[in-house]
Amino acid sequence: MPSNIFNIEAGVMALTEVNTAAVGYQADWQAPGGKTLEDVLLTDYTTGGAGVDFSCQVTSGALNASPNTSPKTTPATFCGPEIVTTQVGVTSFTLDTTILQDPHIKAGISRWLFEHDTEKAYFYLGLNGGAPPKAIGVVRAIAGAFGGDARTDLTATLSLPCESKPDIEFGNATASDIVQGDGTIVAVP
Repeated sequence: MPSNIFNIEAGVMALTEVNTAAVGYQADWQAPGGKTLEDVLLTDYTTGGAGVDFSCQVTSGALNASPNTSPKTTPATFCGPEIVTTQVGVTSFTLDTTILQDPHIKAGISRWLFEHDTEKAYFYLGLNGGAPPKAIGVVRAIAGAFGGDARTDLTATLSLPCESKPDIEFGNATASDIVQGDGTIVAVP
């Protein structure tokens, strides 16, 4: 396989509610306890019972960007025609995922999303287990589908809006850089 091709073999995804009462809480935290992408672990999302590792329920997970553009029109004058230019705003991001519905499980992802609908949640998305590439950030939880076609494996597709630009670690276990949502680049030793 060429080195520029990547497959998700051991993906992980976890969600945990944002606890604004946490010691030292700051609104710009991207992970529980204010940890950075360099030192956060999957267990940080599951400790204390507030969050869950949903890796075994996820069939697809991706961070997707949407450009925010709007036209700006300068009216025509006696000397020239109307001019329309594109104004570029801040890109918005979503954590798009497809899950296996599990309404038959008391504490599964279907219940967690329904219970925390519209609340802020920290997310962890790893495309190679706990090694890079991986991403963290804050999303708004959205309840998934409940039910569907008879005698089929039920899935739900979700698009969880990010509150701000996430932090992403690009590279692999031997060489990587973190590009933080604020644009800062952190070289990982």
